[in-house]
Amino acid sequence: MLEVRELHVSYGGVVRALRGISLEVPDGGVVAVLGGNGAGKSTLLRTVSSTLRLHRGAVVSGTVTWDGRSLRGLDAAETVRRGIVQVPEGRRIFGRLSVDENLKAGGLGARDKRTRGAARDRVYAMFPMLAERKGLRAGLLSGGQQQMLAIGRALMAAPRLLILDEPSLGLAPQVVGQVGQVIRDINAAGTAVLLVEQNATMALGVAATAYVLDVGEVSLSGPAAELAATDDVQRLYLGDGSTTAVAVPTGATLSRWQG
Repeated sequence: MLEVRELHVSYGGVVRALRGISLEVPDGGVVAVLGGNGAGKSTLLRTVSSTLRLHRGAVVSGTVTWDGRSLRGLDAAETVRRGIVQVPEGRRIFGRLSVDENLKAGGLGARDKRTRGAARDRVYAMFPMLAERKGLRAGLLSGGQQQMLAIGRALMAAPRLLILDEPSLGLAPQVVGQVGQVIRDINAAGTAVLLVEQNATMALGVAATAYVLDVGEVSLSGPAAELAATDDVQRLYLGDGSTTAVAVPTGATLSRWQG
């Protein structure tokens, strides 16, 4: 479905954020992208979701194709219409609106009222706690509930590819496990997932394939289970569960947090 080939991206024509990135997300697959701060994860997602220009970034060279068609030059709304929807880091729900109003906002691009209603029913079936709180202001939800709402709002657009940017960020360990199960459920229903995470335990547990970014380049890639067993990933991401900064081979540092 999604193919990224030899992608080079810069900001302001000076800062090169991505250097020859190549990856793919197959139809119905779950792909994880790991890496520390500054590795290029956010730039990659901005490029795929067609929001790069909003951050004054530009593709220098390379291709990003979706179903064989280039995504370059599209705006974010057109990318969503083509079936790619992103849940941004930090949830960013509409705190003053109710749960139900947040979902309605996510379905504004649906063809008709019946389609929106069916999508909302599916979201409430997947997240019963949201159905129980549908009249509550979203800002009063717990962090985990807000994350589920952010994902549910994205599902209102019926994406073929759901992009999740650090969905476990700031959540309690038991909630991180719930997020992982939600990703499995979404994928089982037929939606492909591109997951960007620093919590490698969760990411490698749900993904079939994974890529490790290091200072704008892919340093490791392959089946998630095999990567989890490598010495580098074990040392950098799957250690004793503490929060540390660990040097990577190029001299950059990765922030590691385990739930």
